[in-house]
Amino acid sequence: MSLRPTPCRDVPAATADIARAAFPHGSPYLRLRDHLGTIFTDAQFASLFAPCGQPAECPWRLALVSLLQFAENLSDRRAAEAVRGRIDWKYLLGLELTDPGFDASVLSEFRGRLVAGGAEEHLLDTLLALCRDLKLVSARGRQRTDSTHVLGAVRFLNRLECVTETLRAALNALAMAPPEWLRSQADPAWLERYNRRAGDHEVPQGEAKRRAHAEQIGRDGHQLLAAIMAPGAPIWLRQIPAVELLRQAWLQNFSIIGDAPAAGPEAAPLVRWRTEQEGFPPSLLMVASPYDPEVHYAKKQSTIWIGYKVHLTETCDEGGPHLITHVETTPAPVVDRDALEDIHEALEAKGLLPDTHLVDAGYVAADQLVASRKKGVRLLGPAPKDYQWQAQSGEGFTVQDFLLDWDREVATCPAGHQSKSWSPDYHQGRTAFKVRFSTTDCRPCSLKPQCTRSGRRLLTLRPREEHETLEAARERETQPAFSKEYQQRAGIEGTISAGVRVLHLRHSRYIGLAKTHLQHVLTAAAMNLIRLGAWFGGTPLAQTRQSGFTKLMTLPSCP
Repeated sequence: MSLRPTPCRDVPAATADIARAAFPHGSPYLRLRDHLGTIFTDAQFASLFAPCGQPAECPWRLALVSLLQFAENLSDRRAAEAVRGRIDWKYLLGLELTDPGFDASVLSEFRGRLVAGGAEEHLLDTLLALCRDLKLVSARGRQRTDSTHVLGAVRFLNRLECVTETLRAALNALAMAPPEWLRSQADPAWLERYNRRAGDHEVPQGEAKRRAHAEQIGRDGHQLLAAIMAPGAPIWLRQIPAVELLRQAWLQNFSIIGDAPAAGPEAAPLVRWRTEQEGFPPSLLMVASPYDPEVHYAKKQSTIWIGYKVHLTETCDEGGPHLITHVETTPAPVVDRDALEDIHEALEAKGLLPDTHLVDAGYVAADQLVASRKKGVRLLGPAPKDYQWQAQSGEGFTVQDFLLDWDREVATCPAGHQSKSWSPDYHQGRTAFKVRFSTTDCRPCSLKPQCTRSGRRLLTLRPREEHETLEAARERETQPAFSKEYQQRAGIEGTISAGVRVLHLRHSRYIGLAKTHLQHVLTAAAMNLIRLGAWFGGTPLAQTRQSGFTKLMTLPSCP
């Protein structure tokens, strides 16, 4: 389809008259049009359309309708009906009263173009740029970030169900591609084993029987993969995504022991179900569903899910609306601190890098404190604790009790003994320093019970800049001003709660990370529209809710 730019004209007079009569005191959508105009333009989406072909629906209106759709949690069909029938929508979109709207399928096609063209961020960034021109958001202010888990649009499967469903999905994909080839290779017993989805079959009870059942599935999958990899099989079979996913799942969940005791050329290898003792790949590589390869298993405290994780960042300065400035969608196993650098880079590219960034403990690490400071950002959050027994008991000598000479690479203990070695240590891509004292000094020392429970004291130090930055952060955390300022972070939890309860942020509507990220961007931009509509209407920011008991006990006493 080709783009025929539609001029962004004023609201038609008839539409404006009826809208004003219907909403004499105004409405959020009327205020948005009056203060922000059309928000988008067709030129922003020109790269998503071909230079020739059938004219496409006006993209700036489709973008705005997509935000309204997510703001009200409407399906495509109901959103298209709202364009045709609601006067406040027609006013915001600048449509004539007689405009028939468009078919609901256009919205899905438009979202597909956004994902294919990598233009998901346009929807949020354009709105933020407009707000920046109106002085509603600015750089070098105060912002806060938090994350929440997102459930993938697939069923939660345990490991046995996952391999069963992966084989079933591969068989269904091959049945659509080369049906005659599959008919000649398939075991007739597979029809009974894989005619229904995993979970609908009864799984044998008992560890031994379950293991035998799993290994039977493993032999079936290995037999199918062997037929696909055979010299006479069509090469293109190996390129079917379901087959590639089957191969990955079998490598991750089964071990091939060797040839079976049976004699002859048809002897099948022994397929063994993997256990924890043999080990599994990291969760970021483990196949969790054959229908969305990008969902992964994750666990955070008592929450276990397969899907993704979304990080929301919003402004929290006084005197202005609290607007979401960035959305980061990651695979579920990615820890919060590993997403912080990408968040800062994205905010810097938008010109919205904060001066103070309020986060919870999951984002704070020594290296992140240093990296944030280099970008001019003060990362404010609970610093990582010292979990050594000396610090936990409150009676032992911690690293702070040692005198560190970084230039000479010598540490002096509270008893006055100097370290014997100071050597670098590399672990998982990070550099640390191992500082060892001599057993000759440590064993006879009268302070040894307060210092170490082994033969000698060993200190593990981060690089100097990280060490000093972390110590400063821990010291800052003990000051009363920290608690008062850090209270502002709690507001982001209300934003996530609103996104989950009102806009259904918790559940992914789509398959794949890219489409899920588009959903999150649309949700964030829709939340900004809701907040801007309330701000232009003079609605004050809501106060933190209190329980009835708290309200009662904080009332002033009667004389």
